Amino acid sequence: MHFASYANDGATRFAFVCSATIALSAIGCSNDKTCPAGSTSPACVQRFAPIRAAMPMPRQTAEELGIGPFVGQAVVPNPAEPNVISAHPFLDNDGDSRIHNDHYNSATYNRAGPVGPSLEVVTSQLGAIAGVCAMMAIRGDGYVIGSCLVAVDATGIRIMLTMFDNENLDIVAERDLGLKPFVTNAAGGAYFSIDKDDNIIIGPPTNRLEQYHLEVVDGAPQFVQDYAKEIPGLAPAVEVDDPMLQDTVVDYEGRVWFMVTDGRVGYYDIESDTIEMTDLGQELQNSMVVDDRGVYLITYESTFRLVADEDGVVQVDWEAPYDPGSGISGVLPGSGTSPTLLGTRDDLISIADNADGQINLLVMDRDQPNPPLCKVPVFREGESATENTLIGYDDHIVIVNDSGFGGPFAPARTINPGIERYRVLRDQDGNVTGCENVWKNTTSFGNSAQLATQSGVIWGWGADPDVPDQDLFYLTATSWENGEEIFRTYIGNGRPFDPITGQVHLHPDGTVYMGAVQGVIAMRDLAE
Repeated sequence: MHFASYANDGATRFAFVCSATIALSAIGCSNDKTCPAGSTSPACVQRFAPIRAAMPMPRQTAEELGIGPFVGQAVVPNPAEPNVISAHPFLDNDGDSRIHNDHYNSATYNRAGPVGPSLEVVTSQLGAIAGVCAMMAIRGDGYVIGSCLVAVDATGIRIMLTMFDNENLDIVAERDLGLKPFVTNAAGGAYFSIDKDDNIIIGPPTNRLEQYHLEVVDGAPQFVQDYAKEIPGLAPAVEVDDPMLQDTVVDYEGRVWFMVTDGRVGYYDIESDTIEMTDLGQELQNSMVVDDRGVYLITYESTFRLVADEDGVVQVDWEAPYDPGSGISGVLPGSGTSPTLLGTRDDLISIADNADGQINLLVMDRDQPNPPLCKVPVFREGESATENTLIGYDDHIVIVNDSGFGGPFAPARTINPGIERYRVLRDQDGNVTGCENVWKNTTSFGNSAQLATQSGVIWGWGADPDVPDQDLFYLTATSWENGEEIFRTYIGNGRPFDPITGQVHLHPDGTVYMGAVQGVIAMRDLAE
């Protein structure tokens, strides 16, 4: 038996081992990033045989629908400076460690995306009812890792940790992490973290903190569990109302923080094999962010920063209440955003509230959040909501409109268009003096926006709201500089292609990936 693995060094470190004797059978020395992503060099990457070939999703072509496949013009790159954030000592720092790309939730890639106008569309259907890969991340060897919510019948949703061949979306490895109650939210395993050694940290419906690494055994990659840590007082999720792990993240000390939908928050110290936690007394959602000052999260009522004091006790460092509105405007009550860290001085945190009628963009000082530095109403009265975390780039913020979103089983074409960019203003001493609008696009329906700095494009995905009788989904390219649409290209039709406001994911080779209701879609420039 020949294998390559991330070996357990004591209880805390898992280092990828590469040697000349296994170079041809290993996935590749992916943690040192010496091999180009997607490389076909035998010394770097072996193309693994699939355990299951990709099954295409049902799709009508643009020609069959009588529509134009492409509107606009090819991308002429207009690069922005690379997004630079504080390096994390334990997580991947190449833009694939977290649900919104990194530990700041920047929703920014230092990558490009496709150019157009002709795109190849590759699909892989995962479930007859659902097969949503809410988060996907690109390994250093080019393969794509996804945490996929798969439902083949009405008994529940299985959380499948999946490794896709980035070229054809064949499944080359997968592991069943358990059955999740049939609830339409991200709790119970939709989010994960990837550390600097490519280990995967996740909180599946077992409600345990679990870590996995990849081993190549007899030429086939496998997900191997490193640990599964029980959380005191948290049983596996069985009923729809059971509390579930919502997200996990590693802090700058190497502790694994977790949050539970009922408001319990804490961390697992791997070295001492201990758990510390507190109860915020507020239900929560979305994902966490972390910097060298603490861990940030949002409940249905407030934004919090939590720290571990000198004795390791979890403390609320600060709480910043926001307007939660009077009811549910999207999937869940409260803000539709996770916190985003940003700022040319690495000093800001931003969310959107859930105010009735018209939500507000809030920008706060990361150490003194009350009151907010900026509170700006966005979009249009009566057509204003968001279910996507903000793009944060230096002192700039982009927010997309998701008002009209009726949930995962409602038509996507009811979502109102809109995307807006704002700039934080500072005086000569760097103090924030306000926020100003840079541009507004009132027609864009690319409501899953991610910035690609190498091209200066905001990549999005959405259904055309001007088509009255069916959902036609497009990949959209919007100019970061002026907010004008560069192009939209038709990808697929109907519920299978609905991302439920999920985000696009960019590969270093320019491919865009999207997790949708029934599977995964890859979009790349056609080879000439």
